[in-house]
Amino acid sequence: MARLEGLNDKTYRAYENDQNGYAKRAAEFAKRLNVPVEWLLSGGPRPDTPPPVIDDIPESNAVPFKMEGASLLRMHRDLPIFGTALGAEHIYDGEAIEQTTLNLAEIVEYKRRPPILDGRADVYGLYVQGSSMAPRFEDGSTVYVEKRKRPAIGDDAVVYLRSPDEVEGERIDTVLIKRVVRKSAAYVELEQFNPPKIFKLPMERVDHMDRVLTLEDLVG
Repeated sequence: MARLEGLNDKTYRAYENDQNGYAKRAAEFAKRLNVPVEWLLSGGPRPDTPPPVIDDIPESNAVPFKMEGASLLRMHRDLPIFGTALGAEHIYDGEAIEQTTLNLAEIVEYKRRPPILDGRADVYGLYVQGSSMAPRFEDGSTVYVEKRKRPAIGDDAVVYLRSPDEVEGERIDTVLIKRVVRKSAAYVELEQFNPPKIFKLPMERVDHMDRVLTLEDLVG
């Protein structure tokens, strides 16, 4: 009966343990097949009872599941990773802060782009240098950054710093990867985790800040 009804073993046992429900279902099933209910409940045909001919089992309407291929293979390897290196510590607000040198003209490799970032020309990646943001960002890990949305309070950010230059007057070659604590017209307050520090950076030193994407941003 379970086989003809399309029941799995677990469902069949549930009916069998419920004597009233099982007997009622068996009676209904026997009536539909036009066979004695005793024949169904006996576990098989008795010598004096021929097996019924089942010809009204409905055809399955199940649709086979079609795999579309591994999602990794559908991701385009076109997200640029810019070259970084660990820079010398600099004193900000009386604190020695770890800096990262950045070469925007150097793309060290391209990584696979999460599908949610398809078509986003404003997104890029950086390798974290040093341990100042551990355990959130470990040395050598990759952060994905967007230019379109500016970082808010509580966001992690890549802070681009203006540095004096004898030829150009000033140029951008150093960044800080920190968490934004507070912003004002005069300064931005940033936080690092290892060792724990919160420090102020004059806005005159800041060219701009890009927002580090979160896991939720990357997976939607």
